[in-house]
Amino acid sequence: MKIGNTTVISFINLKGGVGKTTSAVNVAATLAKREIKSGERSTKPASVLLIDLDPQSNASLTLLNKEQYAEIDKTNKTLYQLFENEISRDDDSETFDLGDIRMTPIEGLNLDLLPSSLKLIDIQDKLVGYHRYYLSATDILFNALNKLKNPEGKAYTHIIFDCPPSLGLITLNALSLSRYFIVPTLLDAYSHWGLDKIVECVNRLKRCKASCEVELLGVLYSKVDTKATIENNKWDIEFQKWGVEFDEWLSKNIRKGKGT
Repeated sequence: MKIGNTTVISFINLKGGVGKTTSAVNVAATLAKREIKSGERSTKPASVLLIDLDPQSNASLTLLNKEQYAEIDKTNKTLYQLFENEISRDDDSETFDLGDIRMTPIEGLNLDLLPSSLKLIDIQDKLVGYHRYYLSATDILFNALNKLKNPEGKAYTHIIFDCPPSLGLITLNALSLSRYFIVPTLLDAYSHWGLDKIVECVNRLKRCKASCEVELLGVLYSKVDTKATIENNKWDIEFQKWGVEFDEWLSKNIRKGKGT
């Protein structure tokens, strides 16, 4: 399932505290500073949309100040309103316009944000059993994003999802339309178990939806304790079976470390 030529990437892990949001925000901001090849000899500025699907709203709170976030949450100018509107509207009413909640949090940076809300927790249960004659519960985001252009009226070059730490229908919305997913992870047993579950879920999703083409782009190690060599190597070997480790990792002191 594609949104034009936009590259769509989901960041996901079932465990909190693994650097998922930090990675998603920083990758989005880094991409937004780049020039993208648009022809054999020409480039264009990247245009990035960060979509915060995690009810904890950490990506939103990273890019917005507390007053800004409190105001948009109070007035329902968050992704909660997209799902709530889709669940409650009748078939003849207008679909929700994501442009109404889009924000550009950093002046001079081609990075837009669709903010999250703690109210998204309530949406998960409401989505169970949802189905319109033309739209399933896993297609709500795809339908809305297909109509959204950047502030210049052009398609985004990249869309980055910060997914919830679960495999519910909101996460499936993101994975359904992503080309890739990245798993930030700790080198420990629980994170290893989580990756297995995520890959199982993705494989089931692809079997059920022929239009879903999402692939694992890589496993990103975070909070690596450079002194715990034996334990690190133990779990590094376990993760290597996926064959998609990044060559760089994030150490415990947040400095970027170089993989061996």
